[in-house]
Amino acid sequence: MDPPHFFHADIQPGENRLTPAEARHARQSLRLQPGAAVVLFDGRGRRAAGTIVGLPSVVTDTGDRESRKRPADVTVAVEVITAEPAPSPTLTLIVAACKGSRLDWMIEKCTELGVDHITLARFERSVVQPGPQHIERMERTALEACKQCGRLWLPTFAVDDALSAANDATGGARLLIAHLSQRAEPFATALSDDHSSDVVAIVGPEGGLADAELHALVEAGGETVRLGDYMLRVETAAVAAAATWAGLRRNMAR
Repeated sequence: MDPPHFFHADIQPGENRLTPAEARHARQSLRLQPGAAVVLFDGRGRRAAGTIVGLPSVVTDTGDRESRKRPADVTVAVEVITAEPAPSPTLTLIVAACKGSRLDWMIEKCTELGVDHITLARFERSVVQPGPQHIERMERTALEACKQCGRLWLPTFAVDDALSAANDATGGARLLIAHLSQRAEPFATALSDDHSSDVVAIVGPEGGLADAELHALVEAGGETVRLGDYMLRVETAAVAAAATWAGLRRNMAR
């Protein structure tokens, strides 16, 4: 079993002090002690095996609530830093927003499955209208998922209109549009046809794409594909696309 992972944006050889949030996780949630093996990662492919060193400094309890909440410092000693190249090819999901825990679940699972970029998109039939506040929530959820699964590259996030996001994201990538049409090619078959291209997958709201939206996306070079035989919830469709992609990318890497 791998040692626990902690995020550190600027890993350096020698001693690295964890952020208060990561220190709280190490000391209060995991109850790690000096000498414990850990892994630091910066979310951009760099990884360092390290060891918790020294005795954490003691926070003087002055009796006020804030002093009792402050975590003790945690420092990790690092000797060797390695780097993992950015994943290639990549998968971008342009997906309708969903509510509350459904969104958290979608981001968590898509992170674990290796999705590289997620844009929460506004569609004509969207129930949830995403805004900038969603980005911080997605980033926080993805970070926790990376720590849990050992992924070294954090996905990136944005909020945009669906067609604008599709136009910005393609740039040589294949644009695949999830659609229930029986004439649409299965998603896995479409991916198998081309192993080397980056892919942008569109997952619309549960009410489906409006005719004008579908026409515009096809005009932009999109191909309709089927994820299954039934109407899927947004988060189910996104994870189905990510899981199919993950299996094919793993086979390509062998």
